[in-house]
Order: sequence, then structure tokens, then C-alpha cells
Amino acid sequence: MLTDADEFWNSRPVLAHILAFARARMVGPWALLGSLILRANASLDPTVVLPPTIGGVASLNVFVAFVGRSGHGKGATEAAARDATNLPQFPELPIGSGEGLARTFAADADGKRETNRAMFTASEVDGLAALGSRQGATIMSALRQLYSGESIGGANAQKHTRLIVPAHSYRAVLSVGVQPERAAPLLSDLAGTAQRFLWLPVADPDAPDTRPTEPERWTVPRTLVPADRQVRLALPDEAVRAMETHHLRKLRDDPDVNPLDGHALLTRAKVASALMVLDGRMHTVSLDDWELAGVLMRVSDRTRARIEREARAVARKVNEARAIAAAERDEVIADRKLQRARAAILRWLERDGELATRDLRMRARSDWRDALTPALADLIADGSVIEISVTNGTRYRLAGGSIEVHPGPSPLTSENRGPSAGPATDDGPPKPQVRGDGPKNNDGPPEKTESQASVAHPHEPQTLHVLANTKAAKPTVKKTRRCVECTIELPAARIGDRCEDCADGRPPAPDPEPPKRTVTIYSENQRVARDRSTRRAGGETSR
Repeated sequence: MLTDADEFWNSRPVLAHILAFARARMVGPWALLGSLILRANASLDPTVVLPPTIGGVASLNVFVAFVGRSGHGKGATEAAARDATNLPQFPELPIGSGEGLARTFAADADGKRETNRAMFTASEVDGLAALGSRQGATIMSALRQLYSGESIGGANAQKHTRLIVPAHSYRAVLSVGVQPERAAPLLSDLAGTAQRFLWLPVADPDAPDTRPTEPERWTVPRTLVPADRQVRLALPDEAVRAMETHHLRKLRDDPDVNPLDGHALLTRAKVASALMVLDGRMHTVSLDDWELAGVLMRVSDRTRARIEREARAVARKVNEARAIAAAERDEVIADRKLQRARAAILRWLERDGELATRDLRMRARSDWRDALTPALADLIADGSVIEISVTNGTRYRLAGGSIEVHPGPSPLTSENRGPSAGPATDDGPPKPQVRGDGPKNNDGPPEKTESQASVAHPHEPQTLHVLANTKAAKPTVKKTRRCVECTIELPAARIGDRCEDCADGRPPAPDPEPPKRTVTIYSENQRVARDRSTRRAGGETSR
């Protein structure tokens, strides 16, 4: 068994030529070999088939996936493959719909075909995936039929739309460019489309610093085969035993066998047939061809495993980004609900005074009712709302509706005495002071009032009329704001000129339509009669 890449490329002159030509054209050697495998099998007539090892005969139609980053030279590889050998040229067509594949090989009204072989190409795998994701698309199932050489097309009811291409009457190969981060649609196809591909890298990590001299075009010896009857290639015994063993395990429903691995063995047989053609032979696939094809299949497995890892990493990043976006969206929605709940609570308490928890919950809209409890907690924490415990539960009211009383110095203490009050004395404990009334501590003496002038003794108890006559600061009165649509009073915390309900999309009441004026239209006779009666009435008035 060949294990070393250098041993593989040096095993045959044609393979050494392909390596040298790839280095001279600065393309990947594995990719160049894959393109030549497509062309070698496409050069064979559709009548050349693999033997009926399992079931019936198998087609030599083969698919190759060229794996590399965007711009890594898949197009350059295809161009180099056209010049590397003397293999015949044939139509290279961009892939379209499943019906388009069949129409490529369809016969005209006279029963003549334009071609019976073609190379289909898809430069980007996501373009192929987009074709397969269309509603009613048949491209993926048509490709699987194409790989097996089955009958393609459809027996439509209308004769002019009926299109059927018989099995093994066409030769089709497929070339697909695959970017690792976009390979998921092809890899995730459960019908085994990925196992029908030979996956080869377009990169060449061992490329020399200096470009070597380009070798002459390789001449592939051509062996003519009869085109009027089927030609079955012979496979080595090792290949037949490998296929039979796998199929027997699958037939016995072995849980440890992957049913899709059978496609990999068939792909290996098709690759071995192409290596036979490139070596200038026909009719018999040798054991050496089978072993060399095994090297290519191991390269294919490693390449596919690598892009599967990269595809999973890309999917993981996409899922993480979606999760972060969803979390941020939920956070924004929750914050919006909280703000709406806060504004509604303030509006209701300002309008109705005190409300119970049950009343607030009944008024809350269903889309933000779950934010009512945290909104109440926030309003209580920042001092906007007061929580009142009652017998049957809890009630709430605005904090601004109460007068806050706190201890403070008497207006007649030593710090606030007038200049004629005498020496400072101890006035005892401070008396209560209403916030906003009287001077603050250490703010200097207050203005002398009539009550203060009549005080006989500095230790005389302070009476209520003294506090009442103390100059009070004028409270600032806020102008009431109302909704411009429903005229309801807006809470102080509300931003904007609309209440919560109007801002949530309730359409404003339409302006009443003005009453329609009745316009009388007179005919000519009516107009003459009207004018005559008007003149007659005017004459009677003048008399």
C-alpha cells in the first residue's frame, strides 16, 4: 500500500508529469489530477461501464469537489487541465435545474442528439445549495441519478414537454468549487450526496519557491472501443471482495456499517478507471490502479474531514452570534416593558391617588404585565412610590403626596437670634421644623418678624403661631401636561406629548366631517319662474 505522497507521484510517468505541470502552472497537483480524472472518464463512451458487482452495471460518471478558499485557483486549475494532456474537449456547462440536466442530452424532433457527454460545473457550492433549496427543486436528486447513470428526465402528460434520457446513454461529470465555510449544505445532505464526491484540495503547501520548467503536453494513448454495444471493464479481485463484504454487512443490517460507505467504494472504482485511462490502457482496471485510487480516497477523506470541522466551527460561531443577538433583543424588550410599566404606574397613581396591587395588575396590559412587579420595586427603591401595608394586602401612592417632617433647630436658637436678643443661651432640644419653612442651620440670621420681636424670654416655649408666621419659601408649581390626543393628564416622568396608550398605536379619533351643504340646481324654466316671483315680490314690497 502506498503511504507517501512522493511515492504516489513517482509511481507512474503520467503522475510525475501531472505534478511537474502543476508546479509549472502554479496550481495544486491534487486538484489538477482531479480535473484530469473528470476528463479521462468523460472521454469514454457512455457504453463503457463497470461490471455488475452489486446489482447491475455501474456508470463511470464521477463528481469531484475542489476545496479551497475563495480565489485560490480553481479556475486556473481547470485551465491547466485543458493544456496538460491531449484528452478530447467536450462541452463544459454551468449547472442549472434538474430538468436542464436532462435537456442537455435530449434528442431533437428528428431523434438526433447534440451531445451524449458533458462536464457540468458549479464554481461555488452555495450556488448549488441555492438551486437545491428552491421550492420544488429537483437538482439534488437529479445529481444522484446522474452519478449512477440512471434514467433522467420526466414522463410529463404533454408530449411536447415529455423528456426522458435512457440510463447509461450519456456521460456526465461534475466539478464543484467548495469553500470550507460554505460546505455545510452539501455535507449535511442526508441522502449521501457528499459520499459521491472525490474531495481534493486546491492548495499546494509544498510548492517550490522557484517555478520549474513546464513539461510538454502529455499524450494519452487512445484505445478505440465499439460504440454500438456495452463494454464492461474488469475490476481486480480485491476491489470486488471489498464491495461484496461491505454490501453483505449492509444486507444483514449490521448496525456498525455505514450504508453510505458503499458510495465511497464505487467512487474509488471510478477513480481507478480514470487512472487506467490516463495510463493509456483499456478494458482492465489493475490492482495498481485500485491501490493508487485508494491513496486519492484517503486524501479525499482527510479533506472532507477538515472542511467538516471548519463547517462545524462556522456553525458554532453563527449560533453564538444568534444567541447573543437574541439575548440582547430580549434585554431591550424587557427594558422597554419595564419603562412602560413604570410610566403606567406613575400615571395611574397620579390620577387615582392610592391603588392596590390587584388594581394595578388588572389595569396592566398583557404584553407587559410581567414587568409590573419589578417596576413597582424600582419605583419604591428610588422613592417615587410609597408602599402601604393594609389588612388585605398592599396599596401604593406617589411619594410626592406627603409632607416630610424632620427635626431641625428652632428659629429662636442661639444661631438664629437677632442682634438684640442678648447673649446665646441653651434652648434645650430642637423643635420640629417643616421642610422648606424657615432658615437652614448655619445659614445666618433670619429676617426679624413681628412674632420674634414680641418674644419676652429666650426660653419661652415656641408656639404654632410663631411657625406659621415664619417666612416660607414659595413652592414651585409645575404646569400640568396633558396628552395631545386623548387629553389625559400626563405623569411627570412621562417623556413625550402622548400617553402610554396613544403612544402604543391607538389611532386618534378622526376629525368630524363638516356638514354637507345642499345645493339646489334649477332648470332654465325654474330659474325664469324664480326670477319672476322675486321681481313680483319686490314690486309688492315697494308699493
